[in-house]
Amino acid sequence: MSRTLFYIISGLIFFSLQGVMMAQKATVSEEQITMKTYPFSDPDPVPSPGRIYPYFYFNGYTNTPVTKQWKMVVLENKYIKVYVCPDIGGKIWGAIEKSTGNEFLYLNSVVKFRDVAMRGAWTSGGLEYNFGDIGHIPTCSTPVDYKTRENADGSVSCSVGAIDLPSGTRWNIEIIVRPDEAYFETRTTWYNNTSVPVTYYHWMNAAAKSSGNLEFIYPGNNYIGHGDESAEWPVIDGRDLSFYENNNFGSYKSYHVINSYSDYFGGYWHDDDFGFGHWSSYDDKPGKKLWIWGLSRQGMIWESLLTDNDGQYIEFQAGKLFNQAAESSSLTPFKHREFAPHDADEMKEIWFPLKGTEGMVAASGFGVLNLERDNANTRIILGALKPIDDELRIIVDGKLLKSEGIILSPLELHETVIDIAAESNFEIILGDHKLVYRSGGTIVDRPVAPYPGFDRGSAYGIYVKSLELEKQRRYSEALDSYLSVIEEDPGFMPALSRIALGYYRQMDYESAKEYINKALSIDTYDGEANYYLGIICSKLGDFINAKSGFSIAMSSAGYRSAAAAEMARLFFREGDYRNTLLYCEEALRFSQGNIDALETMAMAYRKTGESEMAGMLLEVMGEQDETSHFIRFESFLLDTGAESLENFKFYIRSELPYQTYLDLAVKYYNMGCMDEALRILKIAPSQPVVNLWLAFLDDKSRDVHLSNALGGDPAFVFPHRAETAELLTSLMKDEDHWLLKYYLGLIYWNMGRTEDAALLFAECGSEPGFAPFYLARALMPGMAESRFPDLKRAEELAPRDWRPSLALSEWYLEHDEPLYAVNTIEPFVELFPEQSAIGICYARSLNAAGSYSKSVEFLESYMVLPFEGATVTRDVYHEATMRASFNWLEKNNHETSLEYIEKAKQWPENLGAGRPYNVDERLEDFMIGYLLSISGENNNAEEAYKRVADYIRPTGDEENSALLLQLIALRQAGKEEEAIQLIEKMRTAYPANLYIRWAEMIYNKEYDLADKLRAEISGINDNSTPYEKVIADKNYKLIIDLKSIIGL
Repeated sequence: MSRTLFYIISGLIFFSLQGVMMAQKATVSEEQITMKTYPFSDPDPVPSPGRIYPYFYFNGYTNTPVTKQWKMVVLENKYIKVYVCPDIGGKIWGAIEKSTGNEFLYLNSVVKFRDVAMRGAWTSGGLEYNFGDIGHIPTCSTPVDYKTRENADGSVSCSVGAIDLPSGTRWNIEIIVRPDEAYFETRTTWYNNTSVPVTYYHWMNAAAKSSGNLEFIYPGNNYIGHGDESAEWPVIDGRDLSFYENNNFGSYKSYHVINSYSDYFGGYWHDDDFGFGHWSSYDDKPGKKLWIWGLSRQGMIWESLLTDNDGQYIEFQAGKLFNQAAESSSLTPFKHREFAPHDADEMKEIWFPLKGTEGMVAASGFGVLNLERDNANTRIILGALKPIDDELRIIVDGKLLKSEGIILSPLELHETVIDIAAESNFEIILGDHKLVYRSGGTIVDRPVAPYPGFDRGSAYGIYVKSLELEKQRRYSEALDSYLSVIEEDPGFMPALSRIALGYYRQMDYESAKEYINKALSIDTYDGEANYYLGIICSKLGDFINAKSGFSIAMSSAGYRSAAAAEMARLFFREGDYRNTLLYCEEALRFSQGNIDALETMAMAYRKTGESEMAGMLLEVMGEQDETSHFIRFESFLLDTGAESLENFKFYIRSELPYQTYLDLAVKYYNMGCMDEALRILKIAPSQPVVNLWLAFLDDKSRDVHLSNALGGDPAFVFPHRAETAELLTSLMKDEDHWLLKYYLGLIYWNMGRTEDAALLFAECGSEPGFAPFYLARALMPGMAESRFPDLKRAEELAPRDWRPSLALSEWYLEHDEPLYAVNTIEPFVELFPEQSAIGICYARSLNAAGSYSKSVEFLESYMVLPFEGATVTRDVYHEATMRASFNWLEKNNHETSLEYIEKAKQWPENLGAGRPYNVDERLEDFMIGYLLSISGENNNAEEAYKRVADYIRPTGDEENSALLLQLIALRQAGKEEEAIQLIEKMRTAYPANLYIRWAEMIYNKEYDLADKLRAEISGINDNSTPYEKVIADKNYKLIIDLKSIIGL
């Protein structure tokens, strides 16, 4: 054994056996707990290439509960009890402090799935894990792999993990409860064991109840949002946001609190004298987010949507980055990040109750400290989180003021009161800096605002924009943007390298080679360019140039470990196991977490017959990653007994087990281990892509496997790997079946090769008897001409399926044929009463057909289960009521017109949206004023117009076209000077806002200019997410029509 390997294995063993001397024990058990459950259903068989492909969406949600047993792994000791639910994303369902029975992680007594996550289904409460891309992880509501363990130190653990299929990364979280600690620990490992950089996003989202006079303990002096929002923390305009009840304004709250070098945060319920806390080293988790649903009905409606009787909650979230960056965050210092190839991230956190401490100013794995200052008196409260037998020192202005011995059991308190002058600096230190508080504070001055001198239009500015797109999995957009960089500056080398990577992602290896050579012709030593040269040439089978690229890349600190791991792979494929092991050691010398190097090393030891070394390495790797299927399969290969094979198969427990088998088989295939790949595939569940791989690798039974693949049900078969594209291309040389073209087309589509995908889909013609194929082809770019026939064919093949009819109705609406839309979707409203998309489409179709009163009547009795941040059904209702009012106005029925305006102001909660604070009702009030004035009720009309004129837009909200009505109301009140000042104020605040310019033009009677601007405004789309500001004005067309009706 080499010295490097000895140190690596010794380090891992030491890490896994820390604390082995503990005498007591914690316990772990698996229980079946019966819970009222509101299930999810109706997975979407229509492929949707994009950021979370190959996952599919769940469209079915219900208000009708069932009783269901859920598997819970229960970890507990004398102080706490923790519930883990492997079948719901492996999330921690809740955690309890046992002496009080209080929850320090919200424990939902029902399982209530709602349409919130990337794939729809999501549950509130507990602690969920997020990796990969923004939002709730695709595995958050489905089974993941898990394994429990009783450890030598008396602790117990439950490890949960999964593959993130879009990125190919793998995450694992070990949840640990030790005997003498009043907290649980999460040890997170996340591996990018791919050859390319991928999106980097990781947050742990914990929940706690909101009632009980809750104070948030978040050190920092600023907060930022998902985009470009920022403000001071915690006090703004005299309002202390650190108390839950003071957030009774505005919309949902996403406070990413920053600019404190601190390692703790949490909250305290002063009515309960109890709280919750989180600790991790700052370098592990600098991100501290607070999420509040909002205290208006906009947020509080979600209380009953997500639980039955457990009340509203908040989320305290710990992240690897400062914020959960939406697209607009790219314009701020808080950019997106990427996960480097073959990199590994390891993070340790603890989650604990606060019992009787009255708050928290410092914390560690040993205890919690709080202070109360009253003039010169300082009351110090120390709460233990594990046994303490140590010295507590209080140092004032550099001199020891007091020292006392402290002996505490977990959750016991120690209090002391001392006199410290207000102007003095002091420190409180437990033992050898096991817990430290310094009065000087932890505030830092990291910039929050973007640098105004940065030129976004320069070559570098466009490059940064391109990189930001790539870091959001928007690979095709990024490639196009990189290409525009070299139009600006043909020699911009970083863009050339990234263009090469973009073509590599699309399997266009020759174009990738062309651009990487351009980059190397500028700087032959560039680490990034040489690394990309290596992976490109590896794919082209040019191992000499690949080794050359990786060798030079190893001179660059950022690529040393990844390049060495890739070199080891190449030597392994050549059967040179000596050099394989040497380069694995090099990779591990630079990064002990390089899981690919460890795996390659284990394989090389097995191949050379060094079974003992292979077994020892696998055992040590298993201590760190209990959910690794590679380890169990390699262990089986070392011991090919039936028990070893069953052990491998038993722990594959995820939602899509065939993907686990495929992932492992493809790994062996890429290493040239065809026998191992075939052995895995032969024990995998039968599935079309699995069978295609068997046909590709198993020559003896090729025809049988191919027949099984082509005869299998293509529903939910979404191939995505580049290697699968290679085998499909190979199989298509001898087989012309439409399914092969369809599957290859899906991979190309997802890669951004939409023209190639469209050709393959077109070649399928009308042969497929599979409705989702036609629905997919109807969505594909470049297939507009066949869209309508495809939708009709899908409807013909699946006449009782709501998806084809919904898609067809949407087509009719887009092509201004609303009566066809109504007739197509109407039969499905009663058949699928809980499928909100159907009801929404039906109401929109009625609106488009001019049946506004019927739309209103339908919506007033329709029940919608919403998705997070959705107001779409209420928007449809609002449009129906406003246009019904317009109709009655044109018929001179002012009374009925007014009735519909009053309805327009309502927020019926059956439509899935509660009324926010500060609703902009200038349009409705202006209409009320107009109707009352022409009815002779001038006093009441003036009151309505005054509400319009006096409207104050909430800080941060975008202005819209209703500004025109406010300007007119001001003019009618004789306040033209105020109108002019308002225009100037809005233009200054929102210089790019087209609606302000339009309103000003109409107000100034510049109608020709306003008409020209309308075309530009019509190009604004409301594609915002709950994380982004809404730019599109939903009332603009209503105001245009109102202007025509009443002659504004």
